[in-house]
Amino acid sequence: MTDNTCNGWRNAATWTVNLWFSDGWAEMQERHIPFTASLCRDMVEEYVEDLIGRDSNSHGFIWDMLDLNSVDWDELASHHEIMMEGA
Repeated sequence: MTDNTCNGWRNAATWTVNLWFSDGWAEMQERHIPFTASLCRDMVEEYVEDLIGRDSNSHGFIWDMLDLNSVDWDELASHHEIMMEGA
């Protein structure tokens, strides 16, 4: 069995999303905005779509490299809930 963990996260995709988006999510939680795995995913997908669009013919490579389907959205949401409990 291969260990695909990355810096304590389930995989590199999950770690990368947390690295780039966690500050914004912490601010949302401080404002008591309900924080869920689906909200995490929606925010990241919307951000990427705003940057490069959804056209798979011209930006398919970038979408494939992002591998958003490998992100453990539940792990991200759980991590940020726990962080806010300790704040």
